[in-house]
Amino acid sequence: MRVHILGSGTSSGVPVIGCHCKVCKSSDPKNHRTRASIALSEGDRTLLIDTSPEMRLQVLRAGIESIDGLLYTHMHSDHTAGFDDLRAFFFKSRKSLDCYLLPEYSEELKARFRYAFEDTGYYGLTPQVTLHAIPDEPFTFAGFDIETVRLVHGNVGSCGFRFGRFAYVTDFKHFPQSKIREWRGKIDVMVASGIHFGTHSTHSVIPETLQLFDDLGVKRGIISHLAHDVDYVEHAALLPNFAEYAFDGMTIDLEGLVS
Repeated sequence: MRVHILGSGTSSGVPVIGCHCKVCKSSDPKNHRTRASIALSEGDRTLLIDTSPEMRLQVLRAGIESIDGLLYTHMHSDHTAGFDDLRAFFFKSRKSLDCYLLPEYSEELKARFRYAFEDTGYYGLTPQVTLHAIPDEPFTFAGFDIETVRLVHGNVGSCGFRFGRFAYVTDFKHFPQSKIREWRGKIDVMVASGIHFGTHSTHSVIPETLQLFDDLGVKRGIISHLAHDVDYVEHAALLPNFAEYAFDGMTIDLEGLVS
């Protein structure tokens, strides 16, 4: 089993339009961040989490030619705007793609991409997607066993996912104590958002994410959804040995961690 970090940036991406800061002007490719998304693969199965605005470029770079399912964390534009490019997967599969999202977001997704769910007179192929509500209990999807956690992200909710001993959580401010108790000691590798080292009202910042790793007993913590405040090399010294920053194109081998 392998994780592909498709995008590791926050909503503006890095470089930020019109910004001339050190990170935005950096020539280090690890400081060039598209919007946050991952893919999880095992054998010939691939599960995509979120469709960022750069989704087409991300999956091309990762060599992903087909996906077996899609999970959405939440409906903010930086996690959904690539939805239309899902139609490319239909060119080859000729099958509707199963997609799981929180039940309260189904109508919002349909409204945002109405042409894909209703006959609006649109000419051309639309994304072929079948929506399903993420259940409260653990479930199996596309061959992956999944547990979820509901997270608070400002005035909206987000959903985090655990696949055996790997977890992916993004766009949250606080992690529920009940789930910390439940998942403590059960996660070896975790990718979680940590926007920068300052303060933020709706996002976990890096010190808070590091504390979450510690609370859960994570062995390898990878911080994603990074803003242009974070220089990949310069700020590596501010992390403990078990933690690191994500970067676009990063792959994580999870062999032996799923049981």
